[in-house]
Amino acid sequence: MNTYENDMILWQKLREQDPDAFAYIYTTYRKWLMVVAYGIVQDETEAQDLVQKFFVDLWQMDWKKTGDLTGPIRNFLFISIRNRSLNHVRASEIQRKRFAQIQLPETFEAPVNILENKELQQQLSDAMSLLPTVRARVFKLGYLYQLSRQQIAERLGVSEATVKTHMALALKDLRNLLKKNVH
Repeated sequence: MNTYENDMILWQKLREQDPDAFAYIYTTYRKWLMVVAYGIVQDETEAQDLVQKFFVDLWQMDWKKTGDLTGPIRNFLFISIRNRSLNHVRASEIQRKRFAQIQLPETFEAPVNILENKELQQQLSDAMSLLPTVRARVFKLGYLYQLSRQQIAERLGVSEATVKTHMALALKDLRNLLKKNVH
């Protein structure tokens, strides 16, 4: 019988940061966790990245702050990867929606070289500098740093509704300012 087949012993060895216990979990559950992650994110590379990051976090976990984890290790691993995968899908969807909201003028042409791209970045930066301070901060946090409305609201000490309003107004203002620069 393998020393780690008893989950109580395995939990204790993990709390002690026993590398053999970690290696046992990694070799026993890695492929299964990738299948779980892939079933949610539908991208093999993303699933591999999520599982890899999870194992790094598991190894670096501060066991004093987690309390006494008990029960089947398999359940803990499944819930952890499922939650990470769902959070990843949510974050990707938020990012996709944000990019979809940015409507470029009909006369916009994709930059053909780095110089044009830098010019566009400068135009965006100039346009953002004309926005009211809070509106510009909300836009930067949401679109450039990809924070959620809730994260922005917490960081700025405002409601999520206020963040939503400022985001919509920032998009409207930037569209108008950038249209003026194109013509």
